[in-house]
Amino acid sequence: MSDSRYRLDRSTFFISYGIILTFVLAAVARPEVFTAFMHDVQKTLIDNTGWLSVFLSVCIVVFTFCIIASPIGSIRIGGRHARPDFSLWRWFSISLCAGIGIGILFWGIGEPIYHLMQPPSENLGIAPGSHQAAVFAVSQSIVHWSVAQYCLYSICGVTFAIMCFNNGRPLSIIDCFSAIVPQRFFAGSRCIVHTVCLFSLCFAVISSMGSLIMMVSSMWSHLTGISRSFMIDAIICVAGTGLFVFSAVSGLKKGMAFLSQQTTRLFFLLMFFVFFAGPTAFILTMGTEVFGYTLTFFFRNSSLMSTEFMNHPWASSWLDVYMAFFFGYAPPIGLFLARLGKGRTVRQFLLMNIFAPTIFVYFWINTFGSVAIYFQWKNVFDVWSHVQTSGLESTVAAILQTFPLSSVLIALFIVCTMTSFATLADPMTTVLATLSTRGISINEEAPRPLKTIWGATAGLMALLLISTTGLEGLRGMAVFSGLFMMFVTLGICISIVRIGMTILERRRQTATAPAEQPSTPTRTR
Repeated sequence: MSDSRYRLDRSTFFISYGIILTFVLAAVARPEVFTAFMHDVQKTLIDNTGWLSVFLSVCIVVFTFCIIASPIGSIRIGGRHARPDFSLWRWFSISLCAGIGIGILFWGIGEPIYHLMQPPSENLGIAPGSHQAAVFAVSQSIVHWSVAQYCLYSICGVTFAIMCFNNGRPLSIIDCFSAIVPQRFFAGSRCIVHTVCLFSLCFAVISSMGSLIMMVSSMWSHLTGISRSFMIDAIICVAGTGLFVFSAVSGLKKGMAFLSQQTTRLFFLLMFFVFFAGPTAFILTMGTEVFGYTLTFFFRNSSLMSTEFMNHPWASSWLDVYMAFFFGYAPPIGLFLARLGKGRTVRQFLLMNIFAPTIFVYFWINTFGSVAIYFQWKNVFDVWSHVQTSGLESTVAAILQTFPLSSVLIALFIVCTMTSFATLADPMTTVLATLSTRGISINEEAPRPLKTIWGATAGLMALLLISTTGLEGLRGMAVFSGLFMMFVTLGICISIVRIGMTILERRRQTATAPAEQPSTPTRTR
């Protein structure tokens, strides 16, 4: 932190670090009380504000496409003569991996089978296990993991990019509000906003680490026959933490760029192998039907609530929780994605960061979800019973065992899970360090010591929480932080309109200003 260009934001760092440490110690000391309390917090927030997160997510999807179609979409990030720092392939791979983590690895198979056997029957009149339920299951899983979350991330990212590259503001969330909030309010609001972001992000890494431990330990058990233990969890935690911390301290153009490209290649390798080795014709047929179904019912299924059946758990278990999570991650992930936008127009930035990951998610979930449904229908493997008895993390490995070269496939899946987790934890760790720093510009890397401190802290706390409370208690925290970040995201949407109009007006004035006429020299003899 000796670099004079930036300095540690002491109040934000120490307050957030103290709150996080207190939270973890309380959870470890009284795990049962903590889990019950956080479960109540989650239920209360979902019951009373779940509709708000779903409604605002749909509104922001519409708003984002309005920005794409508007004159603001033509603004070039960094100015008219700016040139991109990343090729299309590197940009796509970093953008894809920064927002995925191990979510679709974990839920690509599991979520469709849940919706197949437990659809919102009261809302839509769908019979469990039916053909209609199967199409809904794959389509709804794609809806959950695609357009809405990437619109949230992208609209935040492009606002930060314009604010930093075009207006020269420091790289921080609060500075984005300079267009709509007077400067005198920044000192107090900076600490509040950044502390909540740090709190939310740190536990996002912890939650992802928990899923990583569960999934990798289960697959390792299938490969070696060694059952899960604290020692196995600790080894996976240390390996995962070391990988993403090393990637983070290497910087965006080295560690993250390399790791994301290799992870993306692994994604495609695994998907194509399962596609060709599995029921290919069934996957293609399901994909065609799902494509039409999704386009037809996108907005209905993006706002599918349980108004008439208020006690029905479907929406509160899936859609409400997802939207709360995505709002919680949107400003921080947007802060990371902003660094990729230089030289692109606003329209190009939004289209790449929304459609490229969405298309990939469509093919991934359709491939793996269709395989799970095919196995369930054709009695190849009772996927639903295995989920009920052994858990979802074990089911993924069990399904992969039915394919040729299953040991190699599971080993590759383990590697892909580790690297995919690292490509999500890397940007989160970078943002943790960035928000703890004052005066850092968008072209600079956050201090390496801060990246190391936050990464090591998240890894250690993950091991403590997973060993005592499990993942259940963390969901309430994520929903709480998501509620706060909802209002931050709304402010960001207002900011991009104000910033964009200012830049367009400046461009118009420059274009219409009369050119300076050179003076005519007086002729003399």
